[in-house]
Amino acid sequence: MNQLTGEPEKESTMCLICGCMQAHKVMTDADITYEDVEKAAHQNGVSVDEILETIGKTAEKDRLEHSSEYSKAGTA
Repeated sequence: MNQLTGEPEKESTMCLICGCMQAHKVMTDADITYEDVEKAAHQNGVSVDEILETIGKTAEKDRLEHSSEYSKAGTA
C-alpha cells in the first residue's frame, strides 16, 4: 500500500540513477526512485517538479563551487 496515496503499490520498473530511463525500478540499495522524490516532495509540501528543479539548481550551484567532485565517477 502506498503510504502517500493509500493506493496499492505498483510494480517497480525503474530508477533515476543509472540511465535505464525507468524511474521506479530499484536495482541497488543506493538507487533513487521516483517514489523517493515523491516522498520528499510530499514531506516538504511541494510538487515533484519543484523538487527536481531544486535538485538541478542546487547541483548547478554546487558544481561551480566543487567542480572536482563532479568529475569523479562513483566517489562520495
